[in-house]
Order: sequence, then structure tokens, then C-alpha cells
Amino acid sequence: MKKVTAITSMVSVACILVGCNTSNEQTQNTDSVEPVENNTEEQTESSETDSGEEDTEEVETDDTNEEEEGNEEAYEEVQESENYMIQTDYVDATTEFITTFSINREGDIDGSREERLERSLFESDPSEQDILSSFTNLSLEGDTLIVELNTTEYTHLSLSSAMHGMFFQSFSAISDLYGVNEAVFLDPDGVKDVIVADRTIDQTMNIEEERGQTRGYYTLYDTELEQTLFLPGTLLGEDVTEADGEPLSFEETVEKMKTVNDHELSYSTAIVEGMAIDHASIENDVATVRYTVDEEIVTESDQIVFANAMQLAALDFHATELELVNETERRIVNYPLIK
Repeated sequence: MKKVTAITSMVSVACILVGCNTSNEQTQNTDSVEPVENNTEEQTESSETDSGEEDTEEVETDDTNEEEEGNEEAYEEVQESENYMIQTDYVDATTEFITTFSINREGDIDGSREERLERSLFESDPSEQDILSSFTNLSLEGDTLIVELNTTEYTHLSLSSAMHGMFFQSFSAISDLYGVNEAVFLDPDGVKDVIVADRTIDQTMNIEEERGQTRGYYTLYDTELEQTLFLPGTLLGEDVTEADGEPLSFEETVEKMKTVNDHELSYSTAIVEGMAIDHASIENDVATVRYTVDEEIVTESDQIVFANAMQLAALDFHATELELVNETERRIVNYPLIK
């Protein structure tokens, strides 16, 4: 019995020892797991933080892109004076006199369209006796110009053959550039039967037919006047119509103005080296020309000449406005035209 008891006691002690060891191992295993859980939490927090930083960076990048795009799309807009003045002059081309034009928006150019038209016609009259300012009263009814003579002494209105042509060229061109469609000449009694510059006028004058088809303007610098004058393409033999006789569109006109034909007059294009036309069109009577410039070559004076040529070209189409878009300098200049 004592041996059995001793063995039993030894077994009990062994079981107790084994149980203790097992308990210690579990405790150690439990202790070793806890750091793993902590690492997982840290990794999650780190991941969330990194993700938040990336999202922030993406938002900041998007905002930066939007700001850059906004800056790229920003254009300075300039509104020119509503009023303009047209004047004509003449150059001797050896075999003929050619009418030249200028357009101006500076200085004393106040007044209605009718008043500015009258002033332009009076100041540009090539006749020695100043026929228009001395012997007529002018008024504008819509797009019709009324010319009332205050004399029946038509001998006072006689002109040489050369001056005759210059007189009617100036009269019809200026009228056209102010949007006049027709002119009615009346004697002092209000009858359509007069003689002006040795020409009997007893019918309403169609201004477009009187002037003839014209498209495009070219430049000639006058050293005496110290200014650039503009010559209409039709008087220089430049192409103003398609092969089928249809007049050039505004886009085609601007394209044609890039080059010049040989002529005894050394005239030039207003689209100088360093300028490139990207687009030209007329929509809803608004002419638009988009262009770029090489700022190292093209001067401010070049751009003024270019703008004047484009205004005259647009006026031939009776545009109400010209929009010049300088893509290089990111500037839009609006020129009110025929209103």
C-alpha cells in the first residue's frame, strides 16, 4: 500500500508540474500576441494617414491645375471708342490717281453717324470748289443718304475727267464704309434730276454698284503726311472674287491680304512678318480675327496698322463690330463699327 501511495503521489506531482508548465506557455504565448495586435493598429493608422495625405495632395494638385487653367484662359479685354472717322486721299500711280483711305478713332470724333458721315464727306471732297460742303445739304434717313443741292447753276459743279472719277470714288466709298446703301440726289425743288460733276443723276444711286466690288486693304506709307494710308484691293488689281465671280468671304479676304501683287506702287501687306492669322470669320455681323505675334519682331506700330486694315476690311462687309484676339498677349480688343 505504501508503494502504491508513493507512486500515486509522484503521478500527482508530475501532473501538477505539467499543468504549471502548460499554463506558463499559454501565458507567454498570450503575451507574445499582444505586440502583433498593436503593430496591426499602427499599420492601419499609418495607412489611413498616408491615404489622407495622398487625397490632400490630389485635391491640392487639382486646385493648382484649375488655377493654372484659369490663368491661361484669362484675357485682357479692351473696348475702343464707339466713333470712327473715315477719310480719303489720293496717290499718283503715274497712269491714274488711286484713292487711299484712313480710319481714326482718336481726337475730336464726337457726333452721330450722320454727323460723322457728313464731316468725312466734306473733308475728303477732292473738288477744288468743295462741291459737297458748298452746294449741298446732307441728311441720313436709315441707310439712305439724301443729297439736296442748293443751286441749279450746275456749271459751278463741273470737274475735269480725272477729278470726276476721284469725286465719285470718294463719295461712294465713304458712304459705303458708314453703312449707306443708297443715295438720292435732289434739286432745290426736291426733284431727282440734277447734274453733279458733269454727270446727270436722275435715279437713286446704289452705293455698292457705284463703288464696285472691293475686298481687302493694303498699306502705303506717306512720307509727307507721316502716316500709313490704305489702298483697296480692287484698285490695285488684287483678287476680290472667286473664279466663279462670287466675292471673297471675310476669311478669304484676310487670307488674301497676306500677300501682294506686283504693282508700280510699292505697297505692302498689313500682316507683317512675325504675325500669323489663326482664324477669321463673320458671324451675326460681328467680325473676329484671332492671331499671334512674334514679340521680338512685331512692333506696336505694326499692330496699330494691322488693326486699322482689319477694321476697313470688316466695314466692307458692313460688320457692326470687329473683335481682334491677340493670342500671344492674351488681349481682346473690340472695335464698334456700323451701328
